[in-house]
Amino acid sequence: MAVLPQNDAVPVPDRTSAIPQPLATVIDRALIDNPEIYYKSAAEFKQALFNRIS
Repeated sequence: MAVLPQNDAVPVPDRTSAIPQPLATVIDRALIDNPEIYYKSAAEFKQALFNRIS
């Protein structure tokens, strides 16, 4: 049985300053699942990452 955390993810900038803020924003959005998942597909997430690093 899987156990899911009941608390919100710690934002990337609070964990490390090594990741640039625009990229951290994309990663943080990928961790959102309440009230719904922010990126609806892996392709959408991939495109968001690509847009931030290019």
